[in-house]
Amino acid sequence: MELRGEERRSVPDELLRERPRIGRRVGIDLAPVDVTTEEGALLLKSFVWADQAERLELLDRAIATLREDPPQLLSGDIAEKLPTVLAERRDGPLTVVWQTAALGYLPDEGREGVRAALETGGREAPLAWVSGGRSERSEQEWAMKIRLWPGADRETIAYADWHGAWLEWVA
Repeated sequence: MELRGEERRSVPDELLRERPRIGRRVGIDLAPVDVTTEEGALLLKSFVWADQAERLELLDRAIATLREDPPQLLSGDIAEKLPTVLAERRDGPLTVVWQTAALGYLPDEGREGVRAALETGGREAPLAWVSGGRSERSEQEWAMKIRLWPGADRETIAYADWHGAWLEWVA
């Protein structure tokens, strides 16, 4: 990942040495792509522009890593499935809900359903919602935001190129 300019900061070395313990990984999509199959991997690769060899290489590495320990994939509407997934979590550990663009494709009721599930889930146990969307700084970049429960407001933690060519951590 390319960092632009001196003001761009990389992830601190000590953070990269940390290995989070992950108890469960669940993906929710109307039509999830299972990259543990050759058909799924080829489909995903077809979305990368042909002249972007570095992105294809990164995707190959990500697919290989995912195949070592695949997540559970749920087919369905995130607004309908997320409350159940959050209700099934264990007590104690932080649950992270990550989405980069999915909410932009949902109708207003779906977005409200996801937000309601997060609010309920955040009252029940530690929760982080990491999401992406339009940057308040520029239309040429994407903003990564996080909200933690209990109690924290939503905060921008990074900016990035829309397609991941660079990343700037700000928090």
